[in-house]
Amino acid sequence: MPIYEYHCASCNKQFSLRQSVNIKPGETVCPSCRSQTVERLISRFAAKTYGAGDADPSGGTSCSHGHP
Repeated sequence: MPIYEYHCASCNKQFSLRQSVNIKPGETVCPSCRSQTVERLISRFAAKTYGAGDADPSGGTSCSHGHP
């Protein structure tokens, strides 16, 4: 089950819940004030990007140096 982040409009708290993907809007309750006026937030995630000086994560090389 995924973890969703929410913001409660009633008490202004932010919280995370592990819930089924089948949960519908209005079925989530704030754990602090028990209000159903919660909004699901868009979560941020981290990703590693590779620049020109970094090794290719596949183990190969991405450029040719003109060697035969």
